[in-house]
Amino acid sequence: MKPTRRLTAVLGTAVLGTALTALSLAAPAHAAPAKAPAGLAETIPTFNYDDCPALPAGAEKSDWNCFVAITTSGRFQVGTFDQQITSPITLTFAQGFDAEGNSHTRFGKLRADKMLVRPGIFGDPIVTAVYAKPVYVGGFAIDNYNIDLKLKINLTNPFLGGTCTIGSNSNPLDLKLITGTTSPPAPNTPISGSPPQVVSLDPYVLKLTNVDNGFAVGGATGCALNFGLVNHIVNSQAGVPAAGGKNTMVFSQYASYKSYLFLP
Repeated sequence: MKPTRRLTAVLGTAVLGTALTALSLAAPAHAAPAKAPAGLAETIPTFNYDDCPALPAGAEKSDWNCFVAITTSGRFQVGTFDQQITSPITLTFAQGFDAEGNSHTRFGKLRADKMLVRPGIFGDPIVTAVYAKPVYVGGFAIDNYNIDLKLKINLTNPFLGGTCTIGSNSNPLDLKLITGTTSPPAPNTPISGSPPQVVSLDPYVLKLTNVDNGFAVGGATGCALNFGLVNHIVNSQAGVPAAGGKNTMVFSQYASYKSYLFLP
């Protein structure tokens, strides 16, 4: 009989940030998270497991956990857009084992609300206010609380329409969000995340911060029916494309999990 396995730690989410973002990862058994300082008051979000992905055919529920990471604060700065994260970014994924005991990760969903990033890109703070929302485009992976994630930023206002993005499916923001210290290209300097701390035992919840300030950002596309002049105006206002070392993501997250045995 194949032994039952159980994942025992949690990721950190995300985004954009979200931002993103996110963030969001399962820890190896040897990486014991620290405990929060005694007496620390935490406002812990509510975790919803509706976006847990379907398990592979033949998978045993006892071998799989669903993880939810909620980014409740942080920063996403791309080009000249520098935004504090004011709405949650929720990342859901599953981890477990196949019949041969090999570990697998399955992406669920990234959810984020739009956030105001510019009161008036053309001078009018009402009609031309710009909102941004991170959108997942692939590349999700986790390793010891570090997250790989590809995003684009959807920009909306009455003039830009609903398809205007910074970055794209083919040229995304390729984030390497870590809890350690970054080594970005100039002019950015190193910044540090924070390793996971246990802030609740019932439910089991970790708090951590993931950061990246070395990624590049592509130009705008799809703005006002992909009219070239409008894309150019957005690029000028947003300061994109922006090379690596000129952009920053900070995702402060809470993360928890449930066994698939306790999910519908």
